[in-house]
Amino acid sequence: MGKEITLSNVNKYLKKFKSDPQARISMNAATRTDVRRVAMNWESFREIDHTFSNKVTGEMKATSQKRSGRCWGFAGLNLLRIYLGRKYKIKDFEFSQNYFMFYDKLEKANYFLENIIETSDKSTDSRLIMHLLDSPIQDGGQWDMFVNLLMKYGTVPKKVMAESYHSSNSAQMNKLITRKLREFAKDLRTAISNGKSKSQVSKMKDEMLSEIYQMLCISLGTPPETFDWSIRDKKDKFHRYTDLTPQTFFKKHVDIDLNDFVCLINDPRPFTDYNKTYTVDYLGNVYGGNIIRYLNLENEELKKYTIKSIKADDPVWFGCDVGKFFTRQFGVMDTNLFEFD
Repeated sequence: MGKEITLSNVNKYLKKFKSDPQARISMNAATRTDVRRVAMNWESFREIDHTFSNKVTGEMKATSQKRSGRCWGFAGLNLLRIYLGRKYKIKDFEFSQNYFMFYDKLEKANYFLENIIETSDKSTDSRLIMHLLDSPIQDGGQWDMFVNLLMKYGTVPKKVMAESYHSSNSAQMNKLITRKLREFAKDLRTAISNGKSKSQVSKMKDEMLSEIYQMLCISLGTPPETFDWSIRDKKDKFHRYTDLTPQTFFKKHVDIDLNDFVCLINDPRPFTDYNKTYTVDYLGNVYGGNIIRYLNLENEELKKYTIKSIKADDPVWFGCDVGKFFTRQFGVMDTNLFEFD
């Protein structure tokens, strides 16, 4: 075959396709329904069993991130609420995912602006600058980013700062804030190029963050400074705790040392070694906080420590690419579930 597709090539491809009965059957099925339904392996499907030998006690109703990318934050808060539920004998509880999101966005904005200032000597079309400008306040995050936010800002019950439209549907808010941050990036780079002093640039950044804060308040609401927390335990006994701040609520009532947890990963690429820690440049949220740290282990080691945690009745924070071999309908991730080949 030459470098171009010829009509002769196309006719040959069509003839080959039409001569394959299995391909025609696949076409008839896939053109009328989701290909994942057609490709589901029946033998693997009927082995799905949600009855487990070991369960973590104190699990509560599932939470929903709606149309947002806050899975990592939800997972972290879900882990914490299990411990809180055990401590206070609560049937159900949710931390405010909106409160968490507010300060994550604010910190990511500052993290982005600081990175723009520090890379002002780079060309505008450099791959690094293009990377920084791409998604400065995306919803996603990592375990150490979760720890940074909880250690600095604490947390609040969901009823104290409930979901807003934009916390549950974040795309438009992210688009507007991203556009504003790119504008700020241009202004900062221009100011530095024109010889503005560090104090002048710092003042500019402060004014920019004030504007981002205002945008977040409009979209998500204002974070509470103090609040009261009232609960009924499993025996229907009433408890009230007054004049709490998000930080005192976390320290006194949640009372979990997040530094006791380690993020384990499996990165099998040939240039990464097992039993070593790794980080990612320019990935984070709280400037000056914990850097992203991963301990790279083989899959069998991840499995071993996951089982050990569950048997110790400790929930496991888990993250992966859920776009691969996942069926939401059955709540299953299985590389043998679909026969796409």
